[in-house]
Amino acid sequence: MSLITKTFKYLFYAYLASTYKSLPGAYYIRFWFYAIRNIVLPIFTGKQTANIKKLQSDKYGVFKHNVLSTYCSFFEIDGYLHKSNSTYFEELDIARTDLMTKVFQKLFLTSKKWPYIPVAEVSTCFFKDIRPLQPYQVISNIFCWDKKWIYVLSKFTVNNGSTVVSLSITRYVLKDGRKTIRPADALQVCGIYNDEVEQISSENLAYMEANGGFENIQKLIEQNKEYGSL
Repeated sequence: MSLITKTFKYLFYAYLASTYKSLPGAYYIRFWFYAIRNIVLPIFTGKQTANIKKLQSDKYGVFKHNVLSTYCSFFEIDGYLHKSNSTYFEELDIARTDLMTKVFQKLFLTSKKWPYIPVAEVSTCFFKDIRPLQPYQVISNIFCWDKKWIYVLSKFTVNNGSTVVSLSITRYVLKDGRKTIRPADALQVCGIYNDEVEQISSENLAYMEANGGFENIQKLIEQNKEYGSL
C-alpha cells in the first residue's frame, strides 16, 4: 500500500471519528447512555444517589442546569456551511434526557410503574450560526411549570457559554401509563418542591406567557446563572 493510499485511509478514519454523532446508531447510544446511567444503574448501585442528595440539599435544586459540551461535526453542516437547524433538535434530545432523568431521578426510582416524560412541543429561536468543528454547549434547566406542563429552557452557547446563539423552550408532560402526573406532585415525590420554587415558577410562567415568541429574551438568556449546575 502506497504512502498516499495510507494517508487517505487514515484521513478517512479521522473524518469518521470526527463525525461520530452522525454515524448509524450513534443517536441511540448517546440517548440511552444518560437514561441508563441516571435511572437504570442506580437500581443496582443504590437508589439514594449523590444526585438526589444534591438536589434535595438545595431549596432551588429544581432549577439547577445541565451542560452538554460538544462540537459541530461535518455531517451536521448544511448548504450554508454552518450547523444545520434540524440538527439542533437531536442535541436537545440528548441534553434534555440527561437533565430530566437527573431532576426526576427519584420519581423514576421509586415509582411502582415506569413513568415517562414525552415531549409535547418545542419552540426554537436562532440568533447566530455555529461553524464547522466549533465547540458549543447546550445549557438546559427547568424554567417553570403549571398544573399539567413542565417547560424546559435550553440555550446553545459558544465561547465557553458566554454567547447565546439559540434558545429553545420544550413543553413536557409527565405520564404514568395513561395517567398524567401533576408537576408539583412529581417534585414533591423528588423532595425538591417548596413555596419558593413555586413562586419562582409562577413568575417565570407569567413572563413566558407575556413574551410568547421570544419577543423579550433577556430574562431567558440570564436564567439559571444563580442556581448552579447538576
